[in-house]
Amino acid sequence: MKKLVNSVFNHLRQNELKLAKSILRWKLQKEDLPLPDNAELDIAASHLLDEAREIARKRGKKLLDVLKEEAKEFFSSKPP
Repeated sequence: MKKLVNSVFNHLRQNELKLAKSILRWKLQKEDLPLPDNAELDIAASHLLDEAREIARKRGKKLLDVLKEEAKEFFSSKPP
């Protein structure tokens, strides 16, 4: 049973990371900024997801809403 639960959580985490990467890519393309390499994008998505989870826990919000807010804040604070 423990293996099944771990497998499900790993699958969910991978899908969340894919979603976070998609949001980051979309935001960069929308702002006509160059896309970073895949490794850098993976790191940024992981950080974004971790921050979004923490904020969602504190605020009682949905993770997707927090991801969108964090992506917007991340890109608005980056130097050109």
